[in-house]
Amino acid sequence: MSKDMDIEQAAQATKTTTSIEVKAEPVTIAEPTATITVVAAAAAATNGDSSGKAVEEQKQQAATATTTITEQVQPAAAAAVESTASKGNNKSNMDPMLINFKVLYVLTQLCGLTMIVLVGTWIGQHFGGLGGTDNPKQEFNWHPLFMTIGFIYLYGNSILIYRGFRTTRKKTLKLTHAGIHMAAFVLTVIALKTVFDSHNLVDPPIPNMYSLHSWLGLSAVIIFCLQYVAGFMAFLVPGMRENYKIALMPLHIYFGLFGFVLAIASAVMGLTEKAIFAIPNYSTLPSAGVLANIIGVLYVVFGGLVVYLATEPSYKRKPIPEDTALLTANGNE
Repeated sequence: MSKDMDIEQAAQATKTTTSIEVKAEPVTIAEPTATITVVAAAAAATNGDSSGKAVEEQKQQAATATTTITEQVQPAAAAAVESTASKGNNKSNMDPMLINFKVLYVLTQLCGLTMIVLVGTWIGQHFGGLGGTDNPKQEFNWHPLFMTIGFIYLYGNSILIYRGFRTTRKKTLKLTHAGIHMAAFVLTVIALKTVFDSHNLVDPPIPNMYSLHSWLGLSAVIIFCLQYVAGFMAFLVPGMRENYKIALMPLHIYFGLFGFVLAIASAVMGLTEKAIFAIPNYSTLPSAGVLANIIGVLYVVFGGLVVYLATEPSYKRKPIPEDTALLTANGNE
């Protein structure tokens, strides 16, 4: 009897263990916990589960859950890697040379604007301001003001237009380049008229074109005009062959810079000439003389910055997709 009772108790214990194992099986349904499924399967095998088929099914379910989790994690990981790479590319796109260019470009503009303000102040405070033909001495004062605005500041900015606005379409930059040059030409013509009037309308008249300042200044104006006509015909008028444009471009760049440097040199000489002739006791450096010298220094600094920004290879404008599309469409960009 005791043996039969032991057998019955063992059978009941086995049934209890089996029921506990069956209750553990639904854990494998949870999608994110493949490890729990494997542990449940191992526990079932340890507790005496003799069904190899049940263990195999649990392993298959664990593998399926692991695959599902992997498929869900991979896109998120790929997105994170792509985001990190994108941030790295944005940082690498911040070219230090481009940052230097922007700083120097802003400095050039500040220098040019300060130069214009000081010329206006110099004329207004020390030479009586501006006038017309009824007062030739005051009419002359238009000459340094308009030459500074047109033949130095606008001329220099026209040279820098391609590098200063590097994300603008090339066709737009060409038209802007030509427009700024035209404005500089108009101001230069007015400035030349005022200086000739100031010489011819006084009594007795003052001889024209005798100084080195006038020789270099007129030479710069002639080079400027020839440059404008040649550039307009080659790069804006339709029909010019591409090989002619390629051959003309280095000459256009060189003589453009040469004319600008010649204009700076002529302006410094003219400023010195005016200071010597019109400022009493210039050798003692009165306020008018000090201001004249500061303006001359700004002429040189502005000219040096423009030439450097226009010739530094790393600052050269790179073509944008719109330029390439326009070149492909027209064949003459």
